[in-house]
Amino acid sequence: MFSYLDAASGSMIITAIAGGMAGLGVAVKMWTARVKSKITGKPMPEFDSSAEDDSSSSHD
Repeated sequence: MFSYLDAASGSMIITAIAGGMAGLGVAVKMWTARVKSKITGKPMPEFDSSAEDDSSSSHD
């Protein structure tokens, strides 16, 4: 009974793996940016938050 996997279980596992890989990619990108900023002495690059600002101003 415990060895049964239906079709939804397989897609859920694949989605979890893909999400984990995407999260790992973002973590590696942030880590390398932090290491580069410490080596070069330059501040870390800011992420563009204009999408958040535009969405909040459209509700007013």
